[in-house]
Amino acid sequence: MPNFLLPFLLTFAVVIDVIASNPECARAGGSGRISQAYNLFPNWRNRLEGATLLASSRTNLANDLAFANIISNTEDRWRNKLGAAAAIQLSTTDFNTFAQPGNTLLTYSGSNPESTLTMVIGQADLTNAQTWTLPADLTYQLDQVSRRDFIAPTTIPANLRISGVTNATKYVADNRANIGYRQYQISGSAVNFLGYSVDRKVGSDYESASSGSIMTQLPAQLSDNFISTTLSDNPDDELQTIQADTVTFDGFGTLKTPTGSFQALRYTIRSGLHTYDTSGGDPPSDDNLIDTETDQKVGWVTKEGYWFVANYANYNPSKKSAELSQISYSAIVTTRSLSPTFSNSCNCIR
Repeated sequence: MPNFLLPFLLTFAVVIDVIASNPECARAGGSGRISQAYNLFPNWRNRLEGATLLASSRTNLANDLAFANIISNTEDRWRNKLGAAAAIQLSTTDFNTFAQPGNTLLTYSGSNPESTLTMVIGQADLTNAQTWTLPADLTYQLDQVSRRDFIAPTTIPANLRISGVTNATKYVADNRANIGYRQYQISGSAVNFLGYSVDRKVGSDYESASSGSIMTQLPAQLSDNFISTTLSDNPDDELQTIQADTVTFDGFGTLKTPTGSFQALRYTIRSGLHTYDTSGGDPPSDDNLIDTETDQKVGWVTKEGYWFVANYANYNPSKKSAELSQISYSAIVTTRSLSPTFSNSCNCIR
């Protein structure tokens, strides 16, 4: 708990192509956008290093996510009385616990990019605790799942290891034809995204650095506000994308999920994505800008490693509800808890 990262971690909208060579995993009908913003160590917005697995009856939210940590009504009332003093914080220790080898980040999403649901998302409130309830049928709507295993940075090939990395995830796809490494630096003051690299069995390996990209300040806490800028550069298509996200932690309270209730921080994201044509070798500028996209997201993060994030629109101030789309639900689980046959390539045994 991109497309956690909070950004978190901070999990961003991504374009994914569902690649399935196994008959069990039928193509989902072209490309679709899902929100990955603020998952710790999110999938890249426009550059996913491989396919997203279609969830089967053997791989579902109920089986794969960690055991519920149910919070009693008594504890909820106690926290509400405490007000802002009861808001959780996510510390350096929390993020290092999430990102240990032996853990996996699961990210669930929907195959239909046009699918929406209505949910009470509350409002910005730095004083009073709120309660948010995820839809009971959420597990049926999120029919895709991808995994990223946390690994020791020393296991990344030396030529693909980015200087300063302290934590990393590994994404295996396309029958092991592509192995992607997302690399981070967790310090006492921030979680920094350093960039990603791809070990390709066919074609040239490459890496893309994103220096100075803050996934979240530490500790992550109520009223924090910062800008996270991330860069994606794939040499195959000669396009470069720069995304700037303004992240604000603007609420706290109880998040009720299909697997239990958890104390959570709410965050909102204002995103701007700029795509540039760099085929002429020129750096990004107004002269080679070819597309600009903006959106707004709302998300929640817990100390247990759960993230929920979605684009929102048509906010109703009286009901405090909004229409959600491009939904993503992530969780940190132990790698050994997953099915041995569950991988990001339908016909590739882990």
